[in-house]
Amino acid sequence: MTSAENRTVTLAITIVGICLLLGLTVGGYFIGKGGTRFKSDARTVTVKGLVEKEVKADQAVWMLHFRRASEDLKDVHEKIRSDREAGIAFLKNQGFKDEEIARHPSRTIDKLAREYSQAQGNERLRYIVTSSLMVTTANVDLVTKALGATEELLKSGVLLDGQREEGTANPRYILTTFNALRPQLLAEATKNARATAQQFASDSDARVGRIRSANQGMIQIFGTNGNDESAPYSPTSTPSKKIRVVSTFEFELD
Repeated sequence: MTSAENRTVTLAITIVGICLLLGLTVGGYFIGKGGTRFKSDARTVTVKGLVEKEVKADQAVWMLHFRRASEDLKDVHEKIRSDREAGIAFLKNQGFKDEEIARHPSRTIDKLAREYSQAQGNERLRYIVTSSLMVTTANVDLVTKALGATEELLKSGVLLDGQREEGTANPRYILTTFNALRPQLLAEATKNARATAQQFASDSDARVGRIRSANQGMIQIFGTNGNDESAPYSPTSTPSKKIRVVSTFEFELD
């Protein structure tokens, strides 16, 4: 091999060595940066934010059911009509407006005409007629007051049917402004969660940074009797409510 060829080989080896050294240096730099970033990302704290707020229902729905039975169809319809008119007069006397009172149609049952009736012609009180009135109002206190005055109907001979939809003693008290309250509740839950996270951070001389992730969590509505009213068909028989929000947050620590 000539001296010129030796110089060429030596130069090539030197260039390869330099490239390899540069590659290892650059790779080590990015690996170090990646390790630093991973370490930084690991500095987080996960906490829950709890908010409870006492609120009052802003709508009441009250059903008054009437039931009459008789052997004579005309007679039983006259009785149920009289009961319903007495119920309307009672509600208006309590202060409810006519537009707040809905009149539901009557329903007639002929026990002898039922397909699987076992009556042999000696069935007493053949016809059963039911009817109802529904009060929908924002005057929640008026419903509570009128509920205690239903004895006036009983004294006048009107019997309220307590077998349907939990009877007349349980108006449904509803919170229709729940969605309007949601942003405020979530903001308070976030504030409480950040305060809790800061307590953990202070132990390690860290500062709470931005929110890395958040989960709205569960929002529940409870009556004063402790019943959970969050489900669509849950009991809503108390005017006072308690809303509970429990959200989960992950904060970065600086």
